[in-house]
Amino acid sequence: MDSATAGCLRNPACASQVGQDAILPWLSRAAVRAAEAAAVMRLWEAAEVARVEHVLVECAKRANLEVNDRMLGPGRRTSREICEEQVVDANGRTVKRGVLLGNAKHEAALACVQQELGATDAGRFSLEPRYLRDAKTGRTRWLDPEEVARWLAAGQFFLLTGTIAPDVVLHALGNPLQIQRVYDFKFPCPVDKPAVWSQYPEGSPYAEQWQDDVYRDLLGNDLMPKTVSPNYGVR
Repeated sequence: MDSATAGCLRNPACASQVGQDAILPWLSRAAVRAAEAAAVMRLWEAAEVARVEHVLVECAKRANLEVNDRMLGPGRRTSREICEEQVVDANGRTVKRGVLLGNAKHEAALACVQQELGATDAGRFSLEPRYLRDAKTGRTRWLDPEEVARWLAAGQFFLLTGTIAPDVVLHALGNPLQIQRVYDFKFPCPVDKPAVWSQYPEGSPYAEQWQDDVYRDLLGNDLMPKTVSPNYGVR
């Protein structure tokens, strides 16, 4: 107990002189801690989620147009022929052009989201966070991005086996495990095709399972993961 409090306990009239914080400083500190805890636990309200979804759709549209202009030429749009064309990627693999376009659009869309939300909502959303179900506890873990970066730099890709990485996750402040919304960007090629969830390929621990099912399994069965695409918006 500090001296101000001890003095006030002997002379309660001092309350008007030194204030409530001096009389019961522990209550003041508890109130601050409670306020801090409430801020950390605060989830996204409906109006905020609507604002974010508007940003996601606008970023998807912007990424679609900008990447098409950059990789296909100004004013050109995707067609079935363009999407199916076989090309060689930066790693020397032969892939469909639609795959290259989709990867570039994902990068552009995520950069757009960071630019639009980073200044106002830092700590309340994550881009491509990694989650993994702990084999010992059966509980889902969030992987520190710095640790993941070290694994990738060291070529230890096997450590990421079984991880999932949704594009955008809204969560409580500073707590990527208290998840409220999950979104994946989808860039169908051509763009007028419906945006759909993908199945995990052979060799994956989740082979033949749908992405949204796996997301719910690891992140919460009450979640409803949504796709975001230029033509169809949030679905």
